[in-house]
Amino acid sequence: MPVQYIIKEWDFRELKLTMCPPVFIPRPETEQLVDLVLAAAAARPHDRQLFLEVGCGSGTICLSLLKALPQARVIAVDQSKMACQLTSNNALLNGLATNLQVLHSKLKEDGSLSEPLPQNVRQVDMLVSNPPYVPSSQLVNLEPEIKLYEDLRALEAGRDGLRVIKSLLMLAQSVLRPGGLIFLEVDTSHPQLIQKWVADRPHLNITFVKTVKDYCDRERFVELIKL
Repeated sequence: MPVQYIIKEWDFRELKLTMCPPVFIPRPETEQLVDLVLAAAAARPHDRQLFLEVGCGSGTICLSLLKALPQARVIAVDQSKMACQLTSNNALLNGLATNLQVLHSKLKEDGSLSEPLPQNVRQVDMLVSNPPYVPSSQLVNLEPEIKLYEDLRALEAGRDGLRVIKSLLMLAQSVLRPGGLIFLEVDTSHPQLIQKWVADRPHLNITFVKTVKDYCDRERFVELIKL
């Protein structure tokens, strides 16, 4: 069993997070995803800084944003009731519940949510996600410990690993304000595929901005913008 589940807690950036199986265990590279979002927010100091995180898990990303940006608001979405409860509990544990709204909702294939965003939310400034992105054929290569204890729904994403990412980009079309940004953690095979996918769908009004490498020099993150 992963040590995070055994000791039932884990540190991430400045947070102490409660962990419980099978909710996805945060990986170190996700800290870099948070850094990218914070840098973008710093470059836009006059924005409302309303963030949407899809697939919040234990609250790693959304709570890191709230810790660094006390004036920000975050809507955190997950299809798992357990993950939603864990994010809420971790928000209370870290004193970050005031500006967080947790929504139990499933992202559908067409880019809609099974439970819509709150009525008072028309558009968000940034969408961030560390979505499932492992191609089905690669599941056999995962460590046995991962396959045994972690929720594979947080990992597996179809033949090319893009199933959830495509849905996220369709969601972004409807929930992002013009000029709003999208930050995703992806598989190293994905950046060029994502760039082509959005270029082939101009009706989405989403443009690929750049790929960012992780600390191991792998193309791990993408940034896109809503026109």
